[in-house]
Amino acid sequence: MTPEDETHLDAAIQRGLDAIDAGDPERAEQALEDAQKIAGENHPRTLHLAGLIALDEGQSERGLGFLMQAADLCPPQAEIYLDCAEAILITGEDVGEAEVLMRQVLELEEISDKERYEAKLTLAQVRLQREDVSGALELLDELDEALADHPAYLSTRGGALLAAGRGDEAVAVLERAIQQDPEDSDLLYQLALTLRELGREDEARLQLEKVRELDARGRDEEPLSPEIAAELRARLDEVLSDLPEPLLQLIGGARVEVQQQATAEQVAQGGDPRSSVIFVGQRASEPGGAADLETIVLLLDVLAEEVEDDDDISLALFYGLVEEIRAFFRREDVLFAGGAEA
Repeated sequence: MTPEDETHLDAAIQRGLDAIDAGDPERAEQALEDAQKIAGENHPRTLHLAGLIALDEGQSERGLGFLMQAADLCPPQAEIYLDCAEAILITGEDVGEAEVLMRQVLELEEISDKERYEAKLTLAQVRLQREDVSGALELLDELDEALADHPAYLSTRGGALLAAGRGDEAVAVLERAIQQDPEDSDLLYQLALTLRELGREDEARLQLEKVRELDARGRDEEPLSPEIAAELRARLDEVLSDLPEPLLQLIGGARVEVQQQATAEQVAQGGDPRSSVIFVGQRASEPGGAADLETIVLLLDVLAEEVEDDDDISLALFYGLVEEIRAFFRREDVLFAGGAEA
């Protein structure tokens, strides 16, 4: 391309990125079309923008595909590799590929300090996913001075500290992260789960209520259609039919309700506003303790965010159901292994 083409491509890509940030998908798509006219559909930068647009629209597999294609062309832009690795971690794909990408970033001839720090932070996240906790903390220690107040760094460090059995330190680190952005619902949710892991249930519920309120902002409050509610109940019946008998006995004859999102009361009683399934009733206070399940609540908004198509609904309900069985009845012996084991 000519220098003039490069300039026009830079402008088109920037318009696309700005449109994504502004929540304007039509303008983002137009910018992508402009970029493709200049550089072609298979240019790494147009593939990169196409991937980010797809991810922003909730099409994670498609978006990751575009980003992988862009990275495979070995471009000199570090952000392409960084965004691709982030998508891999989000979608749960092979984290080994994310590590390879970060090694490529660190070998680029031109890389900023910010990009180098981000690559090392991603490598720490990869090690943490591989349960190499000491390795993750070692990398994070290298970044402590440069990223001391960076929320993503503090979030990763909080996760590593919890995995290392240093829960109180993890809470302190996450609280520091939230000071940087008090309305970051993901950080608040991580703090809530950390507190819950430490048995600090009352504190956890306070954080989960904040998460519920923040997640509810900007959501459409359209009436739930009877057809959708009936479809979700039918899907749940299919999932229940595959559960082992001991788990079915725990659930008993609980009624099923469908809601858009969790209520404040449900969260105050121990429900997780980001779970697709919430149990309402008397929760067990200790392993083997008494519990009384009254209602199984299916949360439509959570399901809509978890799944990309209808084929994923039953699987999402299965995982939500089993996780809530573990939490509500304090049944740590119920495991995920392609199915539930009692």
